[in-house]
Amino acid sequence: MLKQSIARAALALAFLGAGTAAFADIAFFGPDINPNNEILFSLRADVPGDGSYPTLFKKRVGEATLEQLTFYPEALESLAEGSVLQIRNRYGTGRVDAKTGDFTWIRNLKPFVEGGTPILGRLSDVSTSPDGRWLVSIEPAGPATGRLVILDLTRSLRFEIAATVSRGRIPVAWAPDSSVLIYESGETLRFARPEYFFSTGAIPEEYRELGPGRIESVDWYAPNRFLYAKGTDVFRIQASELLSRSLYGPLIGAGELAGKLPSPFDPETDRFCASPDGTAILYSRDKRGVYYERLTGDDYVETGKPARFPYLLLPGNTAEIIPVWTENGVPAVFTRSVEDGARRMKAWRLAESDDAASFSSLDIPADTEAVDVSPSGSWVALRTANSVSVRQATTWAEKALFREESVVSSAWADDTSLFIGGAETVRKWTFSTGTSVKYLCSAVSSAGWDQSAQGVVASNPLAGKLSWVGGMRWNPAPDVKPRPASGANAAWRLYLDSSSGFYSNMLYIRSATSPGGTTPLLREPATGFDPLGSGGEAASSGPVVSHGTRAGAREVALVFDALDTLEGLPDILSTLDTYGIKATFFINGEFIRRHPAAANEIVKAGHQTASMFFTSWDLSSAKYRIDEDFIVRGLSRNEDDFYIATGQELSLLWHAPWYVSSPLILSSAEKAGYRTVAPDVTVLDWVTREQDAKMPGLYHDTAWIIESIMKQKRPGSIIPVRIGHPVGTRSDWLCDETGLLVNALVESGYRIVTVDTLIAHSR
Repeated sequence: MLKQSIARAALALAFLGAGTAAFADIAFFGPDINPNNEILFSLRADVPGDGSYPTLFKKRVGEATLEQLTFYPEALESLAEGSVLQIRNRYGTGRVDAKTGDFTWIRNLKPFVEGGTPILGRLSDVSTSPDGRWLVSIEPAGPATGRLVILDLTRSLRFEIAATVSRGRIPVAWAPDSSVLIYESGETLRFARPEYFFSTGAIPEEYRELGPGRIESVDWYAPNRFLYAKGTDVFRIQASELLSRSLYGPLIGAGELAGKLPSPFDPETDRFCASPDGTAILYSRDKRGVYYERLTGDDYVETGKPARFPYLLLPGNTAEIIPVWTENGVPAVFTRSVEDGARRMKAWRLAESDDAASFSSLDIPADTEAVDVSPSGSWVALRTANSVSVRQATTWAEKALFREESVVSSAWADDTSLFIGGAETVRKWTFSTGTSVKYLCSAVSSAGWDQSAQGVVASNPLAGKLSWVGGMRWNPAPDVKPRPASGANAAWRLYLDSSSGFYSNMLYIRSATSPGGTTPLLREPATGFDPLGSGGEAASSGPVVSHGTRAGAREVALVFDALDTLEGLPDILSTLDTYGIKATFFINGEFIRRHPAAANEIVKAGHQTASMFFTSWDLSSAKYRIDEDFIVRGLSRNEDDFYIATGQELSLLWHAPWYVSSPLILSSAEKAGYRTVAPDVTVLDWVTREQDAKMPGLYHDTAWIIESIMKQKRPGSIIPVRIGHPVGTRSDWLCDETGLLVNALVESGYRIVTVDTLIAHSR
């Protein structure tokens, strides 16, 4: 999404200074000081996997005040029926009044200009009430866990809803009229009016229980109505009933029975989406099957015509399913995947007649990044990195196309206009007339002080020459020229140097008057980054690789073990692509034989592939006689099977299934030319509840596992993740939550590389 911004930001980076972008860095560029001791400078933020962007700031020496002059729109949300635009990036969250263009910070979230710490990993999600008054976020408490809090933005109040939740998503569903929110606590759904949390007479939580499930178990379809899936039942519930449930919960059921599902709803893998009138749903099962079902209530005697219930089988590489409903109640299904090494979106819509219904494919750009339906359901916006296409919801014919700049984000303002977050500007675009109202500068290609050295002037590729007014506002200034940039005045000199802390470099100010002294322009945030070794602890040598260098760089290798089944692989490939990561995959012969196309997709995505032997048998078992010849032949057979499936060769790295080892296994692999990989981090992602019954204490949920990984890892560590769901049950699987692990590592200052890169950097 941001990659296309790099080309247009090239002038900005040339102006700001040369440098090599590192993984998830924030770096200073282009300082310019005026005689009044005001410093103009830029920060370049790297968005993992999606390039970087510059942001312009202004600061006076000796004062805490820091002003932000540009705002890159990593995310947009339309609130209060399009009258408010919420804009977010790694420096904070702000809002624009759509009528006046006035900008304000959401100070409750502590923006960077007021002492907050910029985000290094992915942009944290928030859940804002549709009217904009309430905002739910997760305050990090650990690498994978946090506190679920709600903010009353009109009174600057805060309340902690849940002490511990996973940071993977915001477990909240707002009523369309903002009157009620449903939230997940543990594996239980609860409800509340938002004002309850700030009232001394609030109804206790135990009386506000909806039932078991996760937030994926509910979907609002009207201001005061929602559907709730539990087992094979789908219930229709009115918000007004919730108050009765708070008083008589044990005596009152979950609402009226709306219909039945073809199989029990599993909120870990299944999703459903209600039609606008709540009479039908799209139900996706395990990211493979999509069912369109009319909700007919009690189906004990009559289920309706089978032809009215079409089924769509999705490709196995599907990483995400996005169901949408249009104005006339016709559903469409969008999917995200990684195919042929690139992100791809596909779509299908339902076509109905009097006696039949079926899904047919839709022609959309393969590089579509987001789909969004207008408030009335009449229009659908398809966003790519270079455009926004508005299509009529019934015919899917294109009505208008926005192509004025690279597009980073978008959101519907109303049924005739969209907010467009571009690489150069943030604007409101009325597609029926093709006109725009510009609110903010996303970035500038050059900036400096004017000839009086008092005001700031800049150039923007779309807006032209500009003069800074304040409050994120710029005015056209075609005749104003900047003065030459200066790194010193009579009192201070500026220079860029290395930083061992949060930033990848630092802008220092050095006094040119007595008694002198040098200080950093900004305070370094406390990081808690792992210290780098002095080089005394050598990396693994010989036939076994257990870790890379502990000194020189914060690097770790994520290794993925493809043993037999492929659950989680689409999510893994999608996450790695999103973050721009190349990882190492150890592939077993059983996996190659069962899933040759999946093995081929790993290769096409550019990842390192290594061997996990030709069979998944435990080589330490006494049931069969294992000798050197068996191991050498087994490695050779896996090479051949992999080549037949992919046309590529496996690297000369391997490990035995289950990471078992013995002198015979090691020496035999070395004879075959292989180095054995033995991770230095223990990951219990394979333990099921059934195994825990035999070995109590081994089972933990994914958030705990990630926290454990983060405690064990060190620079040079090798971290294994098992692909697939072994026989047994878990509440969640690490292979389905790879994004949470990757983000935890990125936030901790780590670069994720392949095992061969670790080896190369250890030499």
